[in-house]
Amino acid sequence: MLRLRSHLLPGGRWRAAWPLPAASPLLLHHLLYSYIASAAAAATESTSPFVVEDYLVSTCGLTRAQALRSSKYLTHLKCPSKPEAALAFFAQAGLDKADLAAAIARDPRFLCCKVDETLAPRVAQLCEIGFSPAQISRLIAIDTKIFARPAAISHLAFYLSYLGSYDRLHAVIKRYPYLLSQNVDSVVKPNIALLKQCGLSDCDIVKHFVTIPTMLLLEPERLKEIVAWADKLGVPRNSAMFQHALKAICCVRGRRVDDKLHLLKKILGCSEAEVCIAVGKLPSILTFAEDKLRHTVEFLKMEVGLNVAYILRRPALLCYGIKTRLMPRHYVLKVLKEEGLLKKDVDFYHLVSVTEKIFAERFLDPYREVAPGLADAYAAACAGQVPPVIQR
Repeated sequence: MLRLRSHLLPGGRWRAAWPLPAASPLLLHHLLYSYIASAAAAATESTSPFVVEDYLVSTCGLTRAQALRSSKYLTHLKCPSKPEAALAFFAQAGLDKADLAAAIARDPRFLCCKVDETLAPRVAQLCEIGFSPAQISRLIAIDTKIFARPAAISHLAFYLSYLGSYDRLHAVIKRYPYLLSQNVDSVVKPNIALLKQCGLSDCDIVKHFVTIPTMLLLEPERLKEIVAWADKLGVPRNSAMFQHALKAICCVRGRRVDDKLHLLKKILGCSEAEVCIAVGKLPSILTFAEDKLRHTVEFLKMEVGLNVAYILRRPALLCYGIKTRLMPRHYVLKVLKEEGLLKKDVDFYHLVSVTEKIFAERFLDPYREVAPGLADAYAAACAGQVPPVIQR
């Protein structure tokens, strides 16, 4: 054992490069397994050829298709000593085999990282932050570059602290794998400070981080442009709608907001000021496709008979699908009016905005005897079929 220790730690150079933490006996065992793996590989190297693709399937748990893709990045390997050492280390550290297989399929090159110089120090640092072996496994499965970027560890520590939980952190990294490559000090923290100046709380910002990570990872000047656009639309910064405006403008990439406003102005046939008022009430309409907007406005104006002013005051009408909501309910309203079954006018926005249950209770159930086929006709319309003629 003393000879092995001397072989693994020549001249104490490794201890000088990276001091052993309190769990040094465990790490020594890691190195022992690496040494044994290397010796075993050297012993078999001369008797059987090393085929990377077969090794990735039989030892690493990859599918044949994954192995075929991954082996292209490991053509320089002539023996399994490096991957065997890495796998032995990960096994002793308690990392999950399935997560490791996913990590290898994503980036097989990390199998060539040296245990003493890269893998052991990084895993030790992750443990010091507070990650468990299972959490480290899940991280590696979506981003193996934490071993290649020294700054990634400090970034993880910041995000874990700010987001408040590992699950949130994992969700963000999964949606945006390049998160750890972004500069926290020059990008993320200035963006957080700007959003706080706009009245958002840390809780609000965390919600944005989880749902749209890119917002906080934009260049600070770019985020300032988005905030300026929200101000131009007249959305109060202290309102909940301001946050929705930021999301919508971020999704349309800001510089296209002008184009979207011009399109809405053209489709609705109104002034830019009127369009801004509508967008301020429902910023998400900026993200709608041109065809959807055009067809919805045409249906509301030509079929339902609504005027532009009515639509602008109720922009949520533009959110509903024509075939699944607007047309079927308009059909019911039209039948009830033609048959003289309504005692008073019904507001169209109220008609389409209520839930299916309330709609049935108010506009279908009371008329089952006088218009027995109405409910079936409505169901047929919702299914995309031509409603049958109602017989009284």
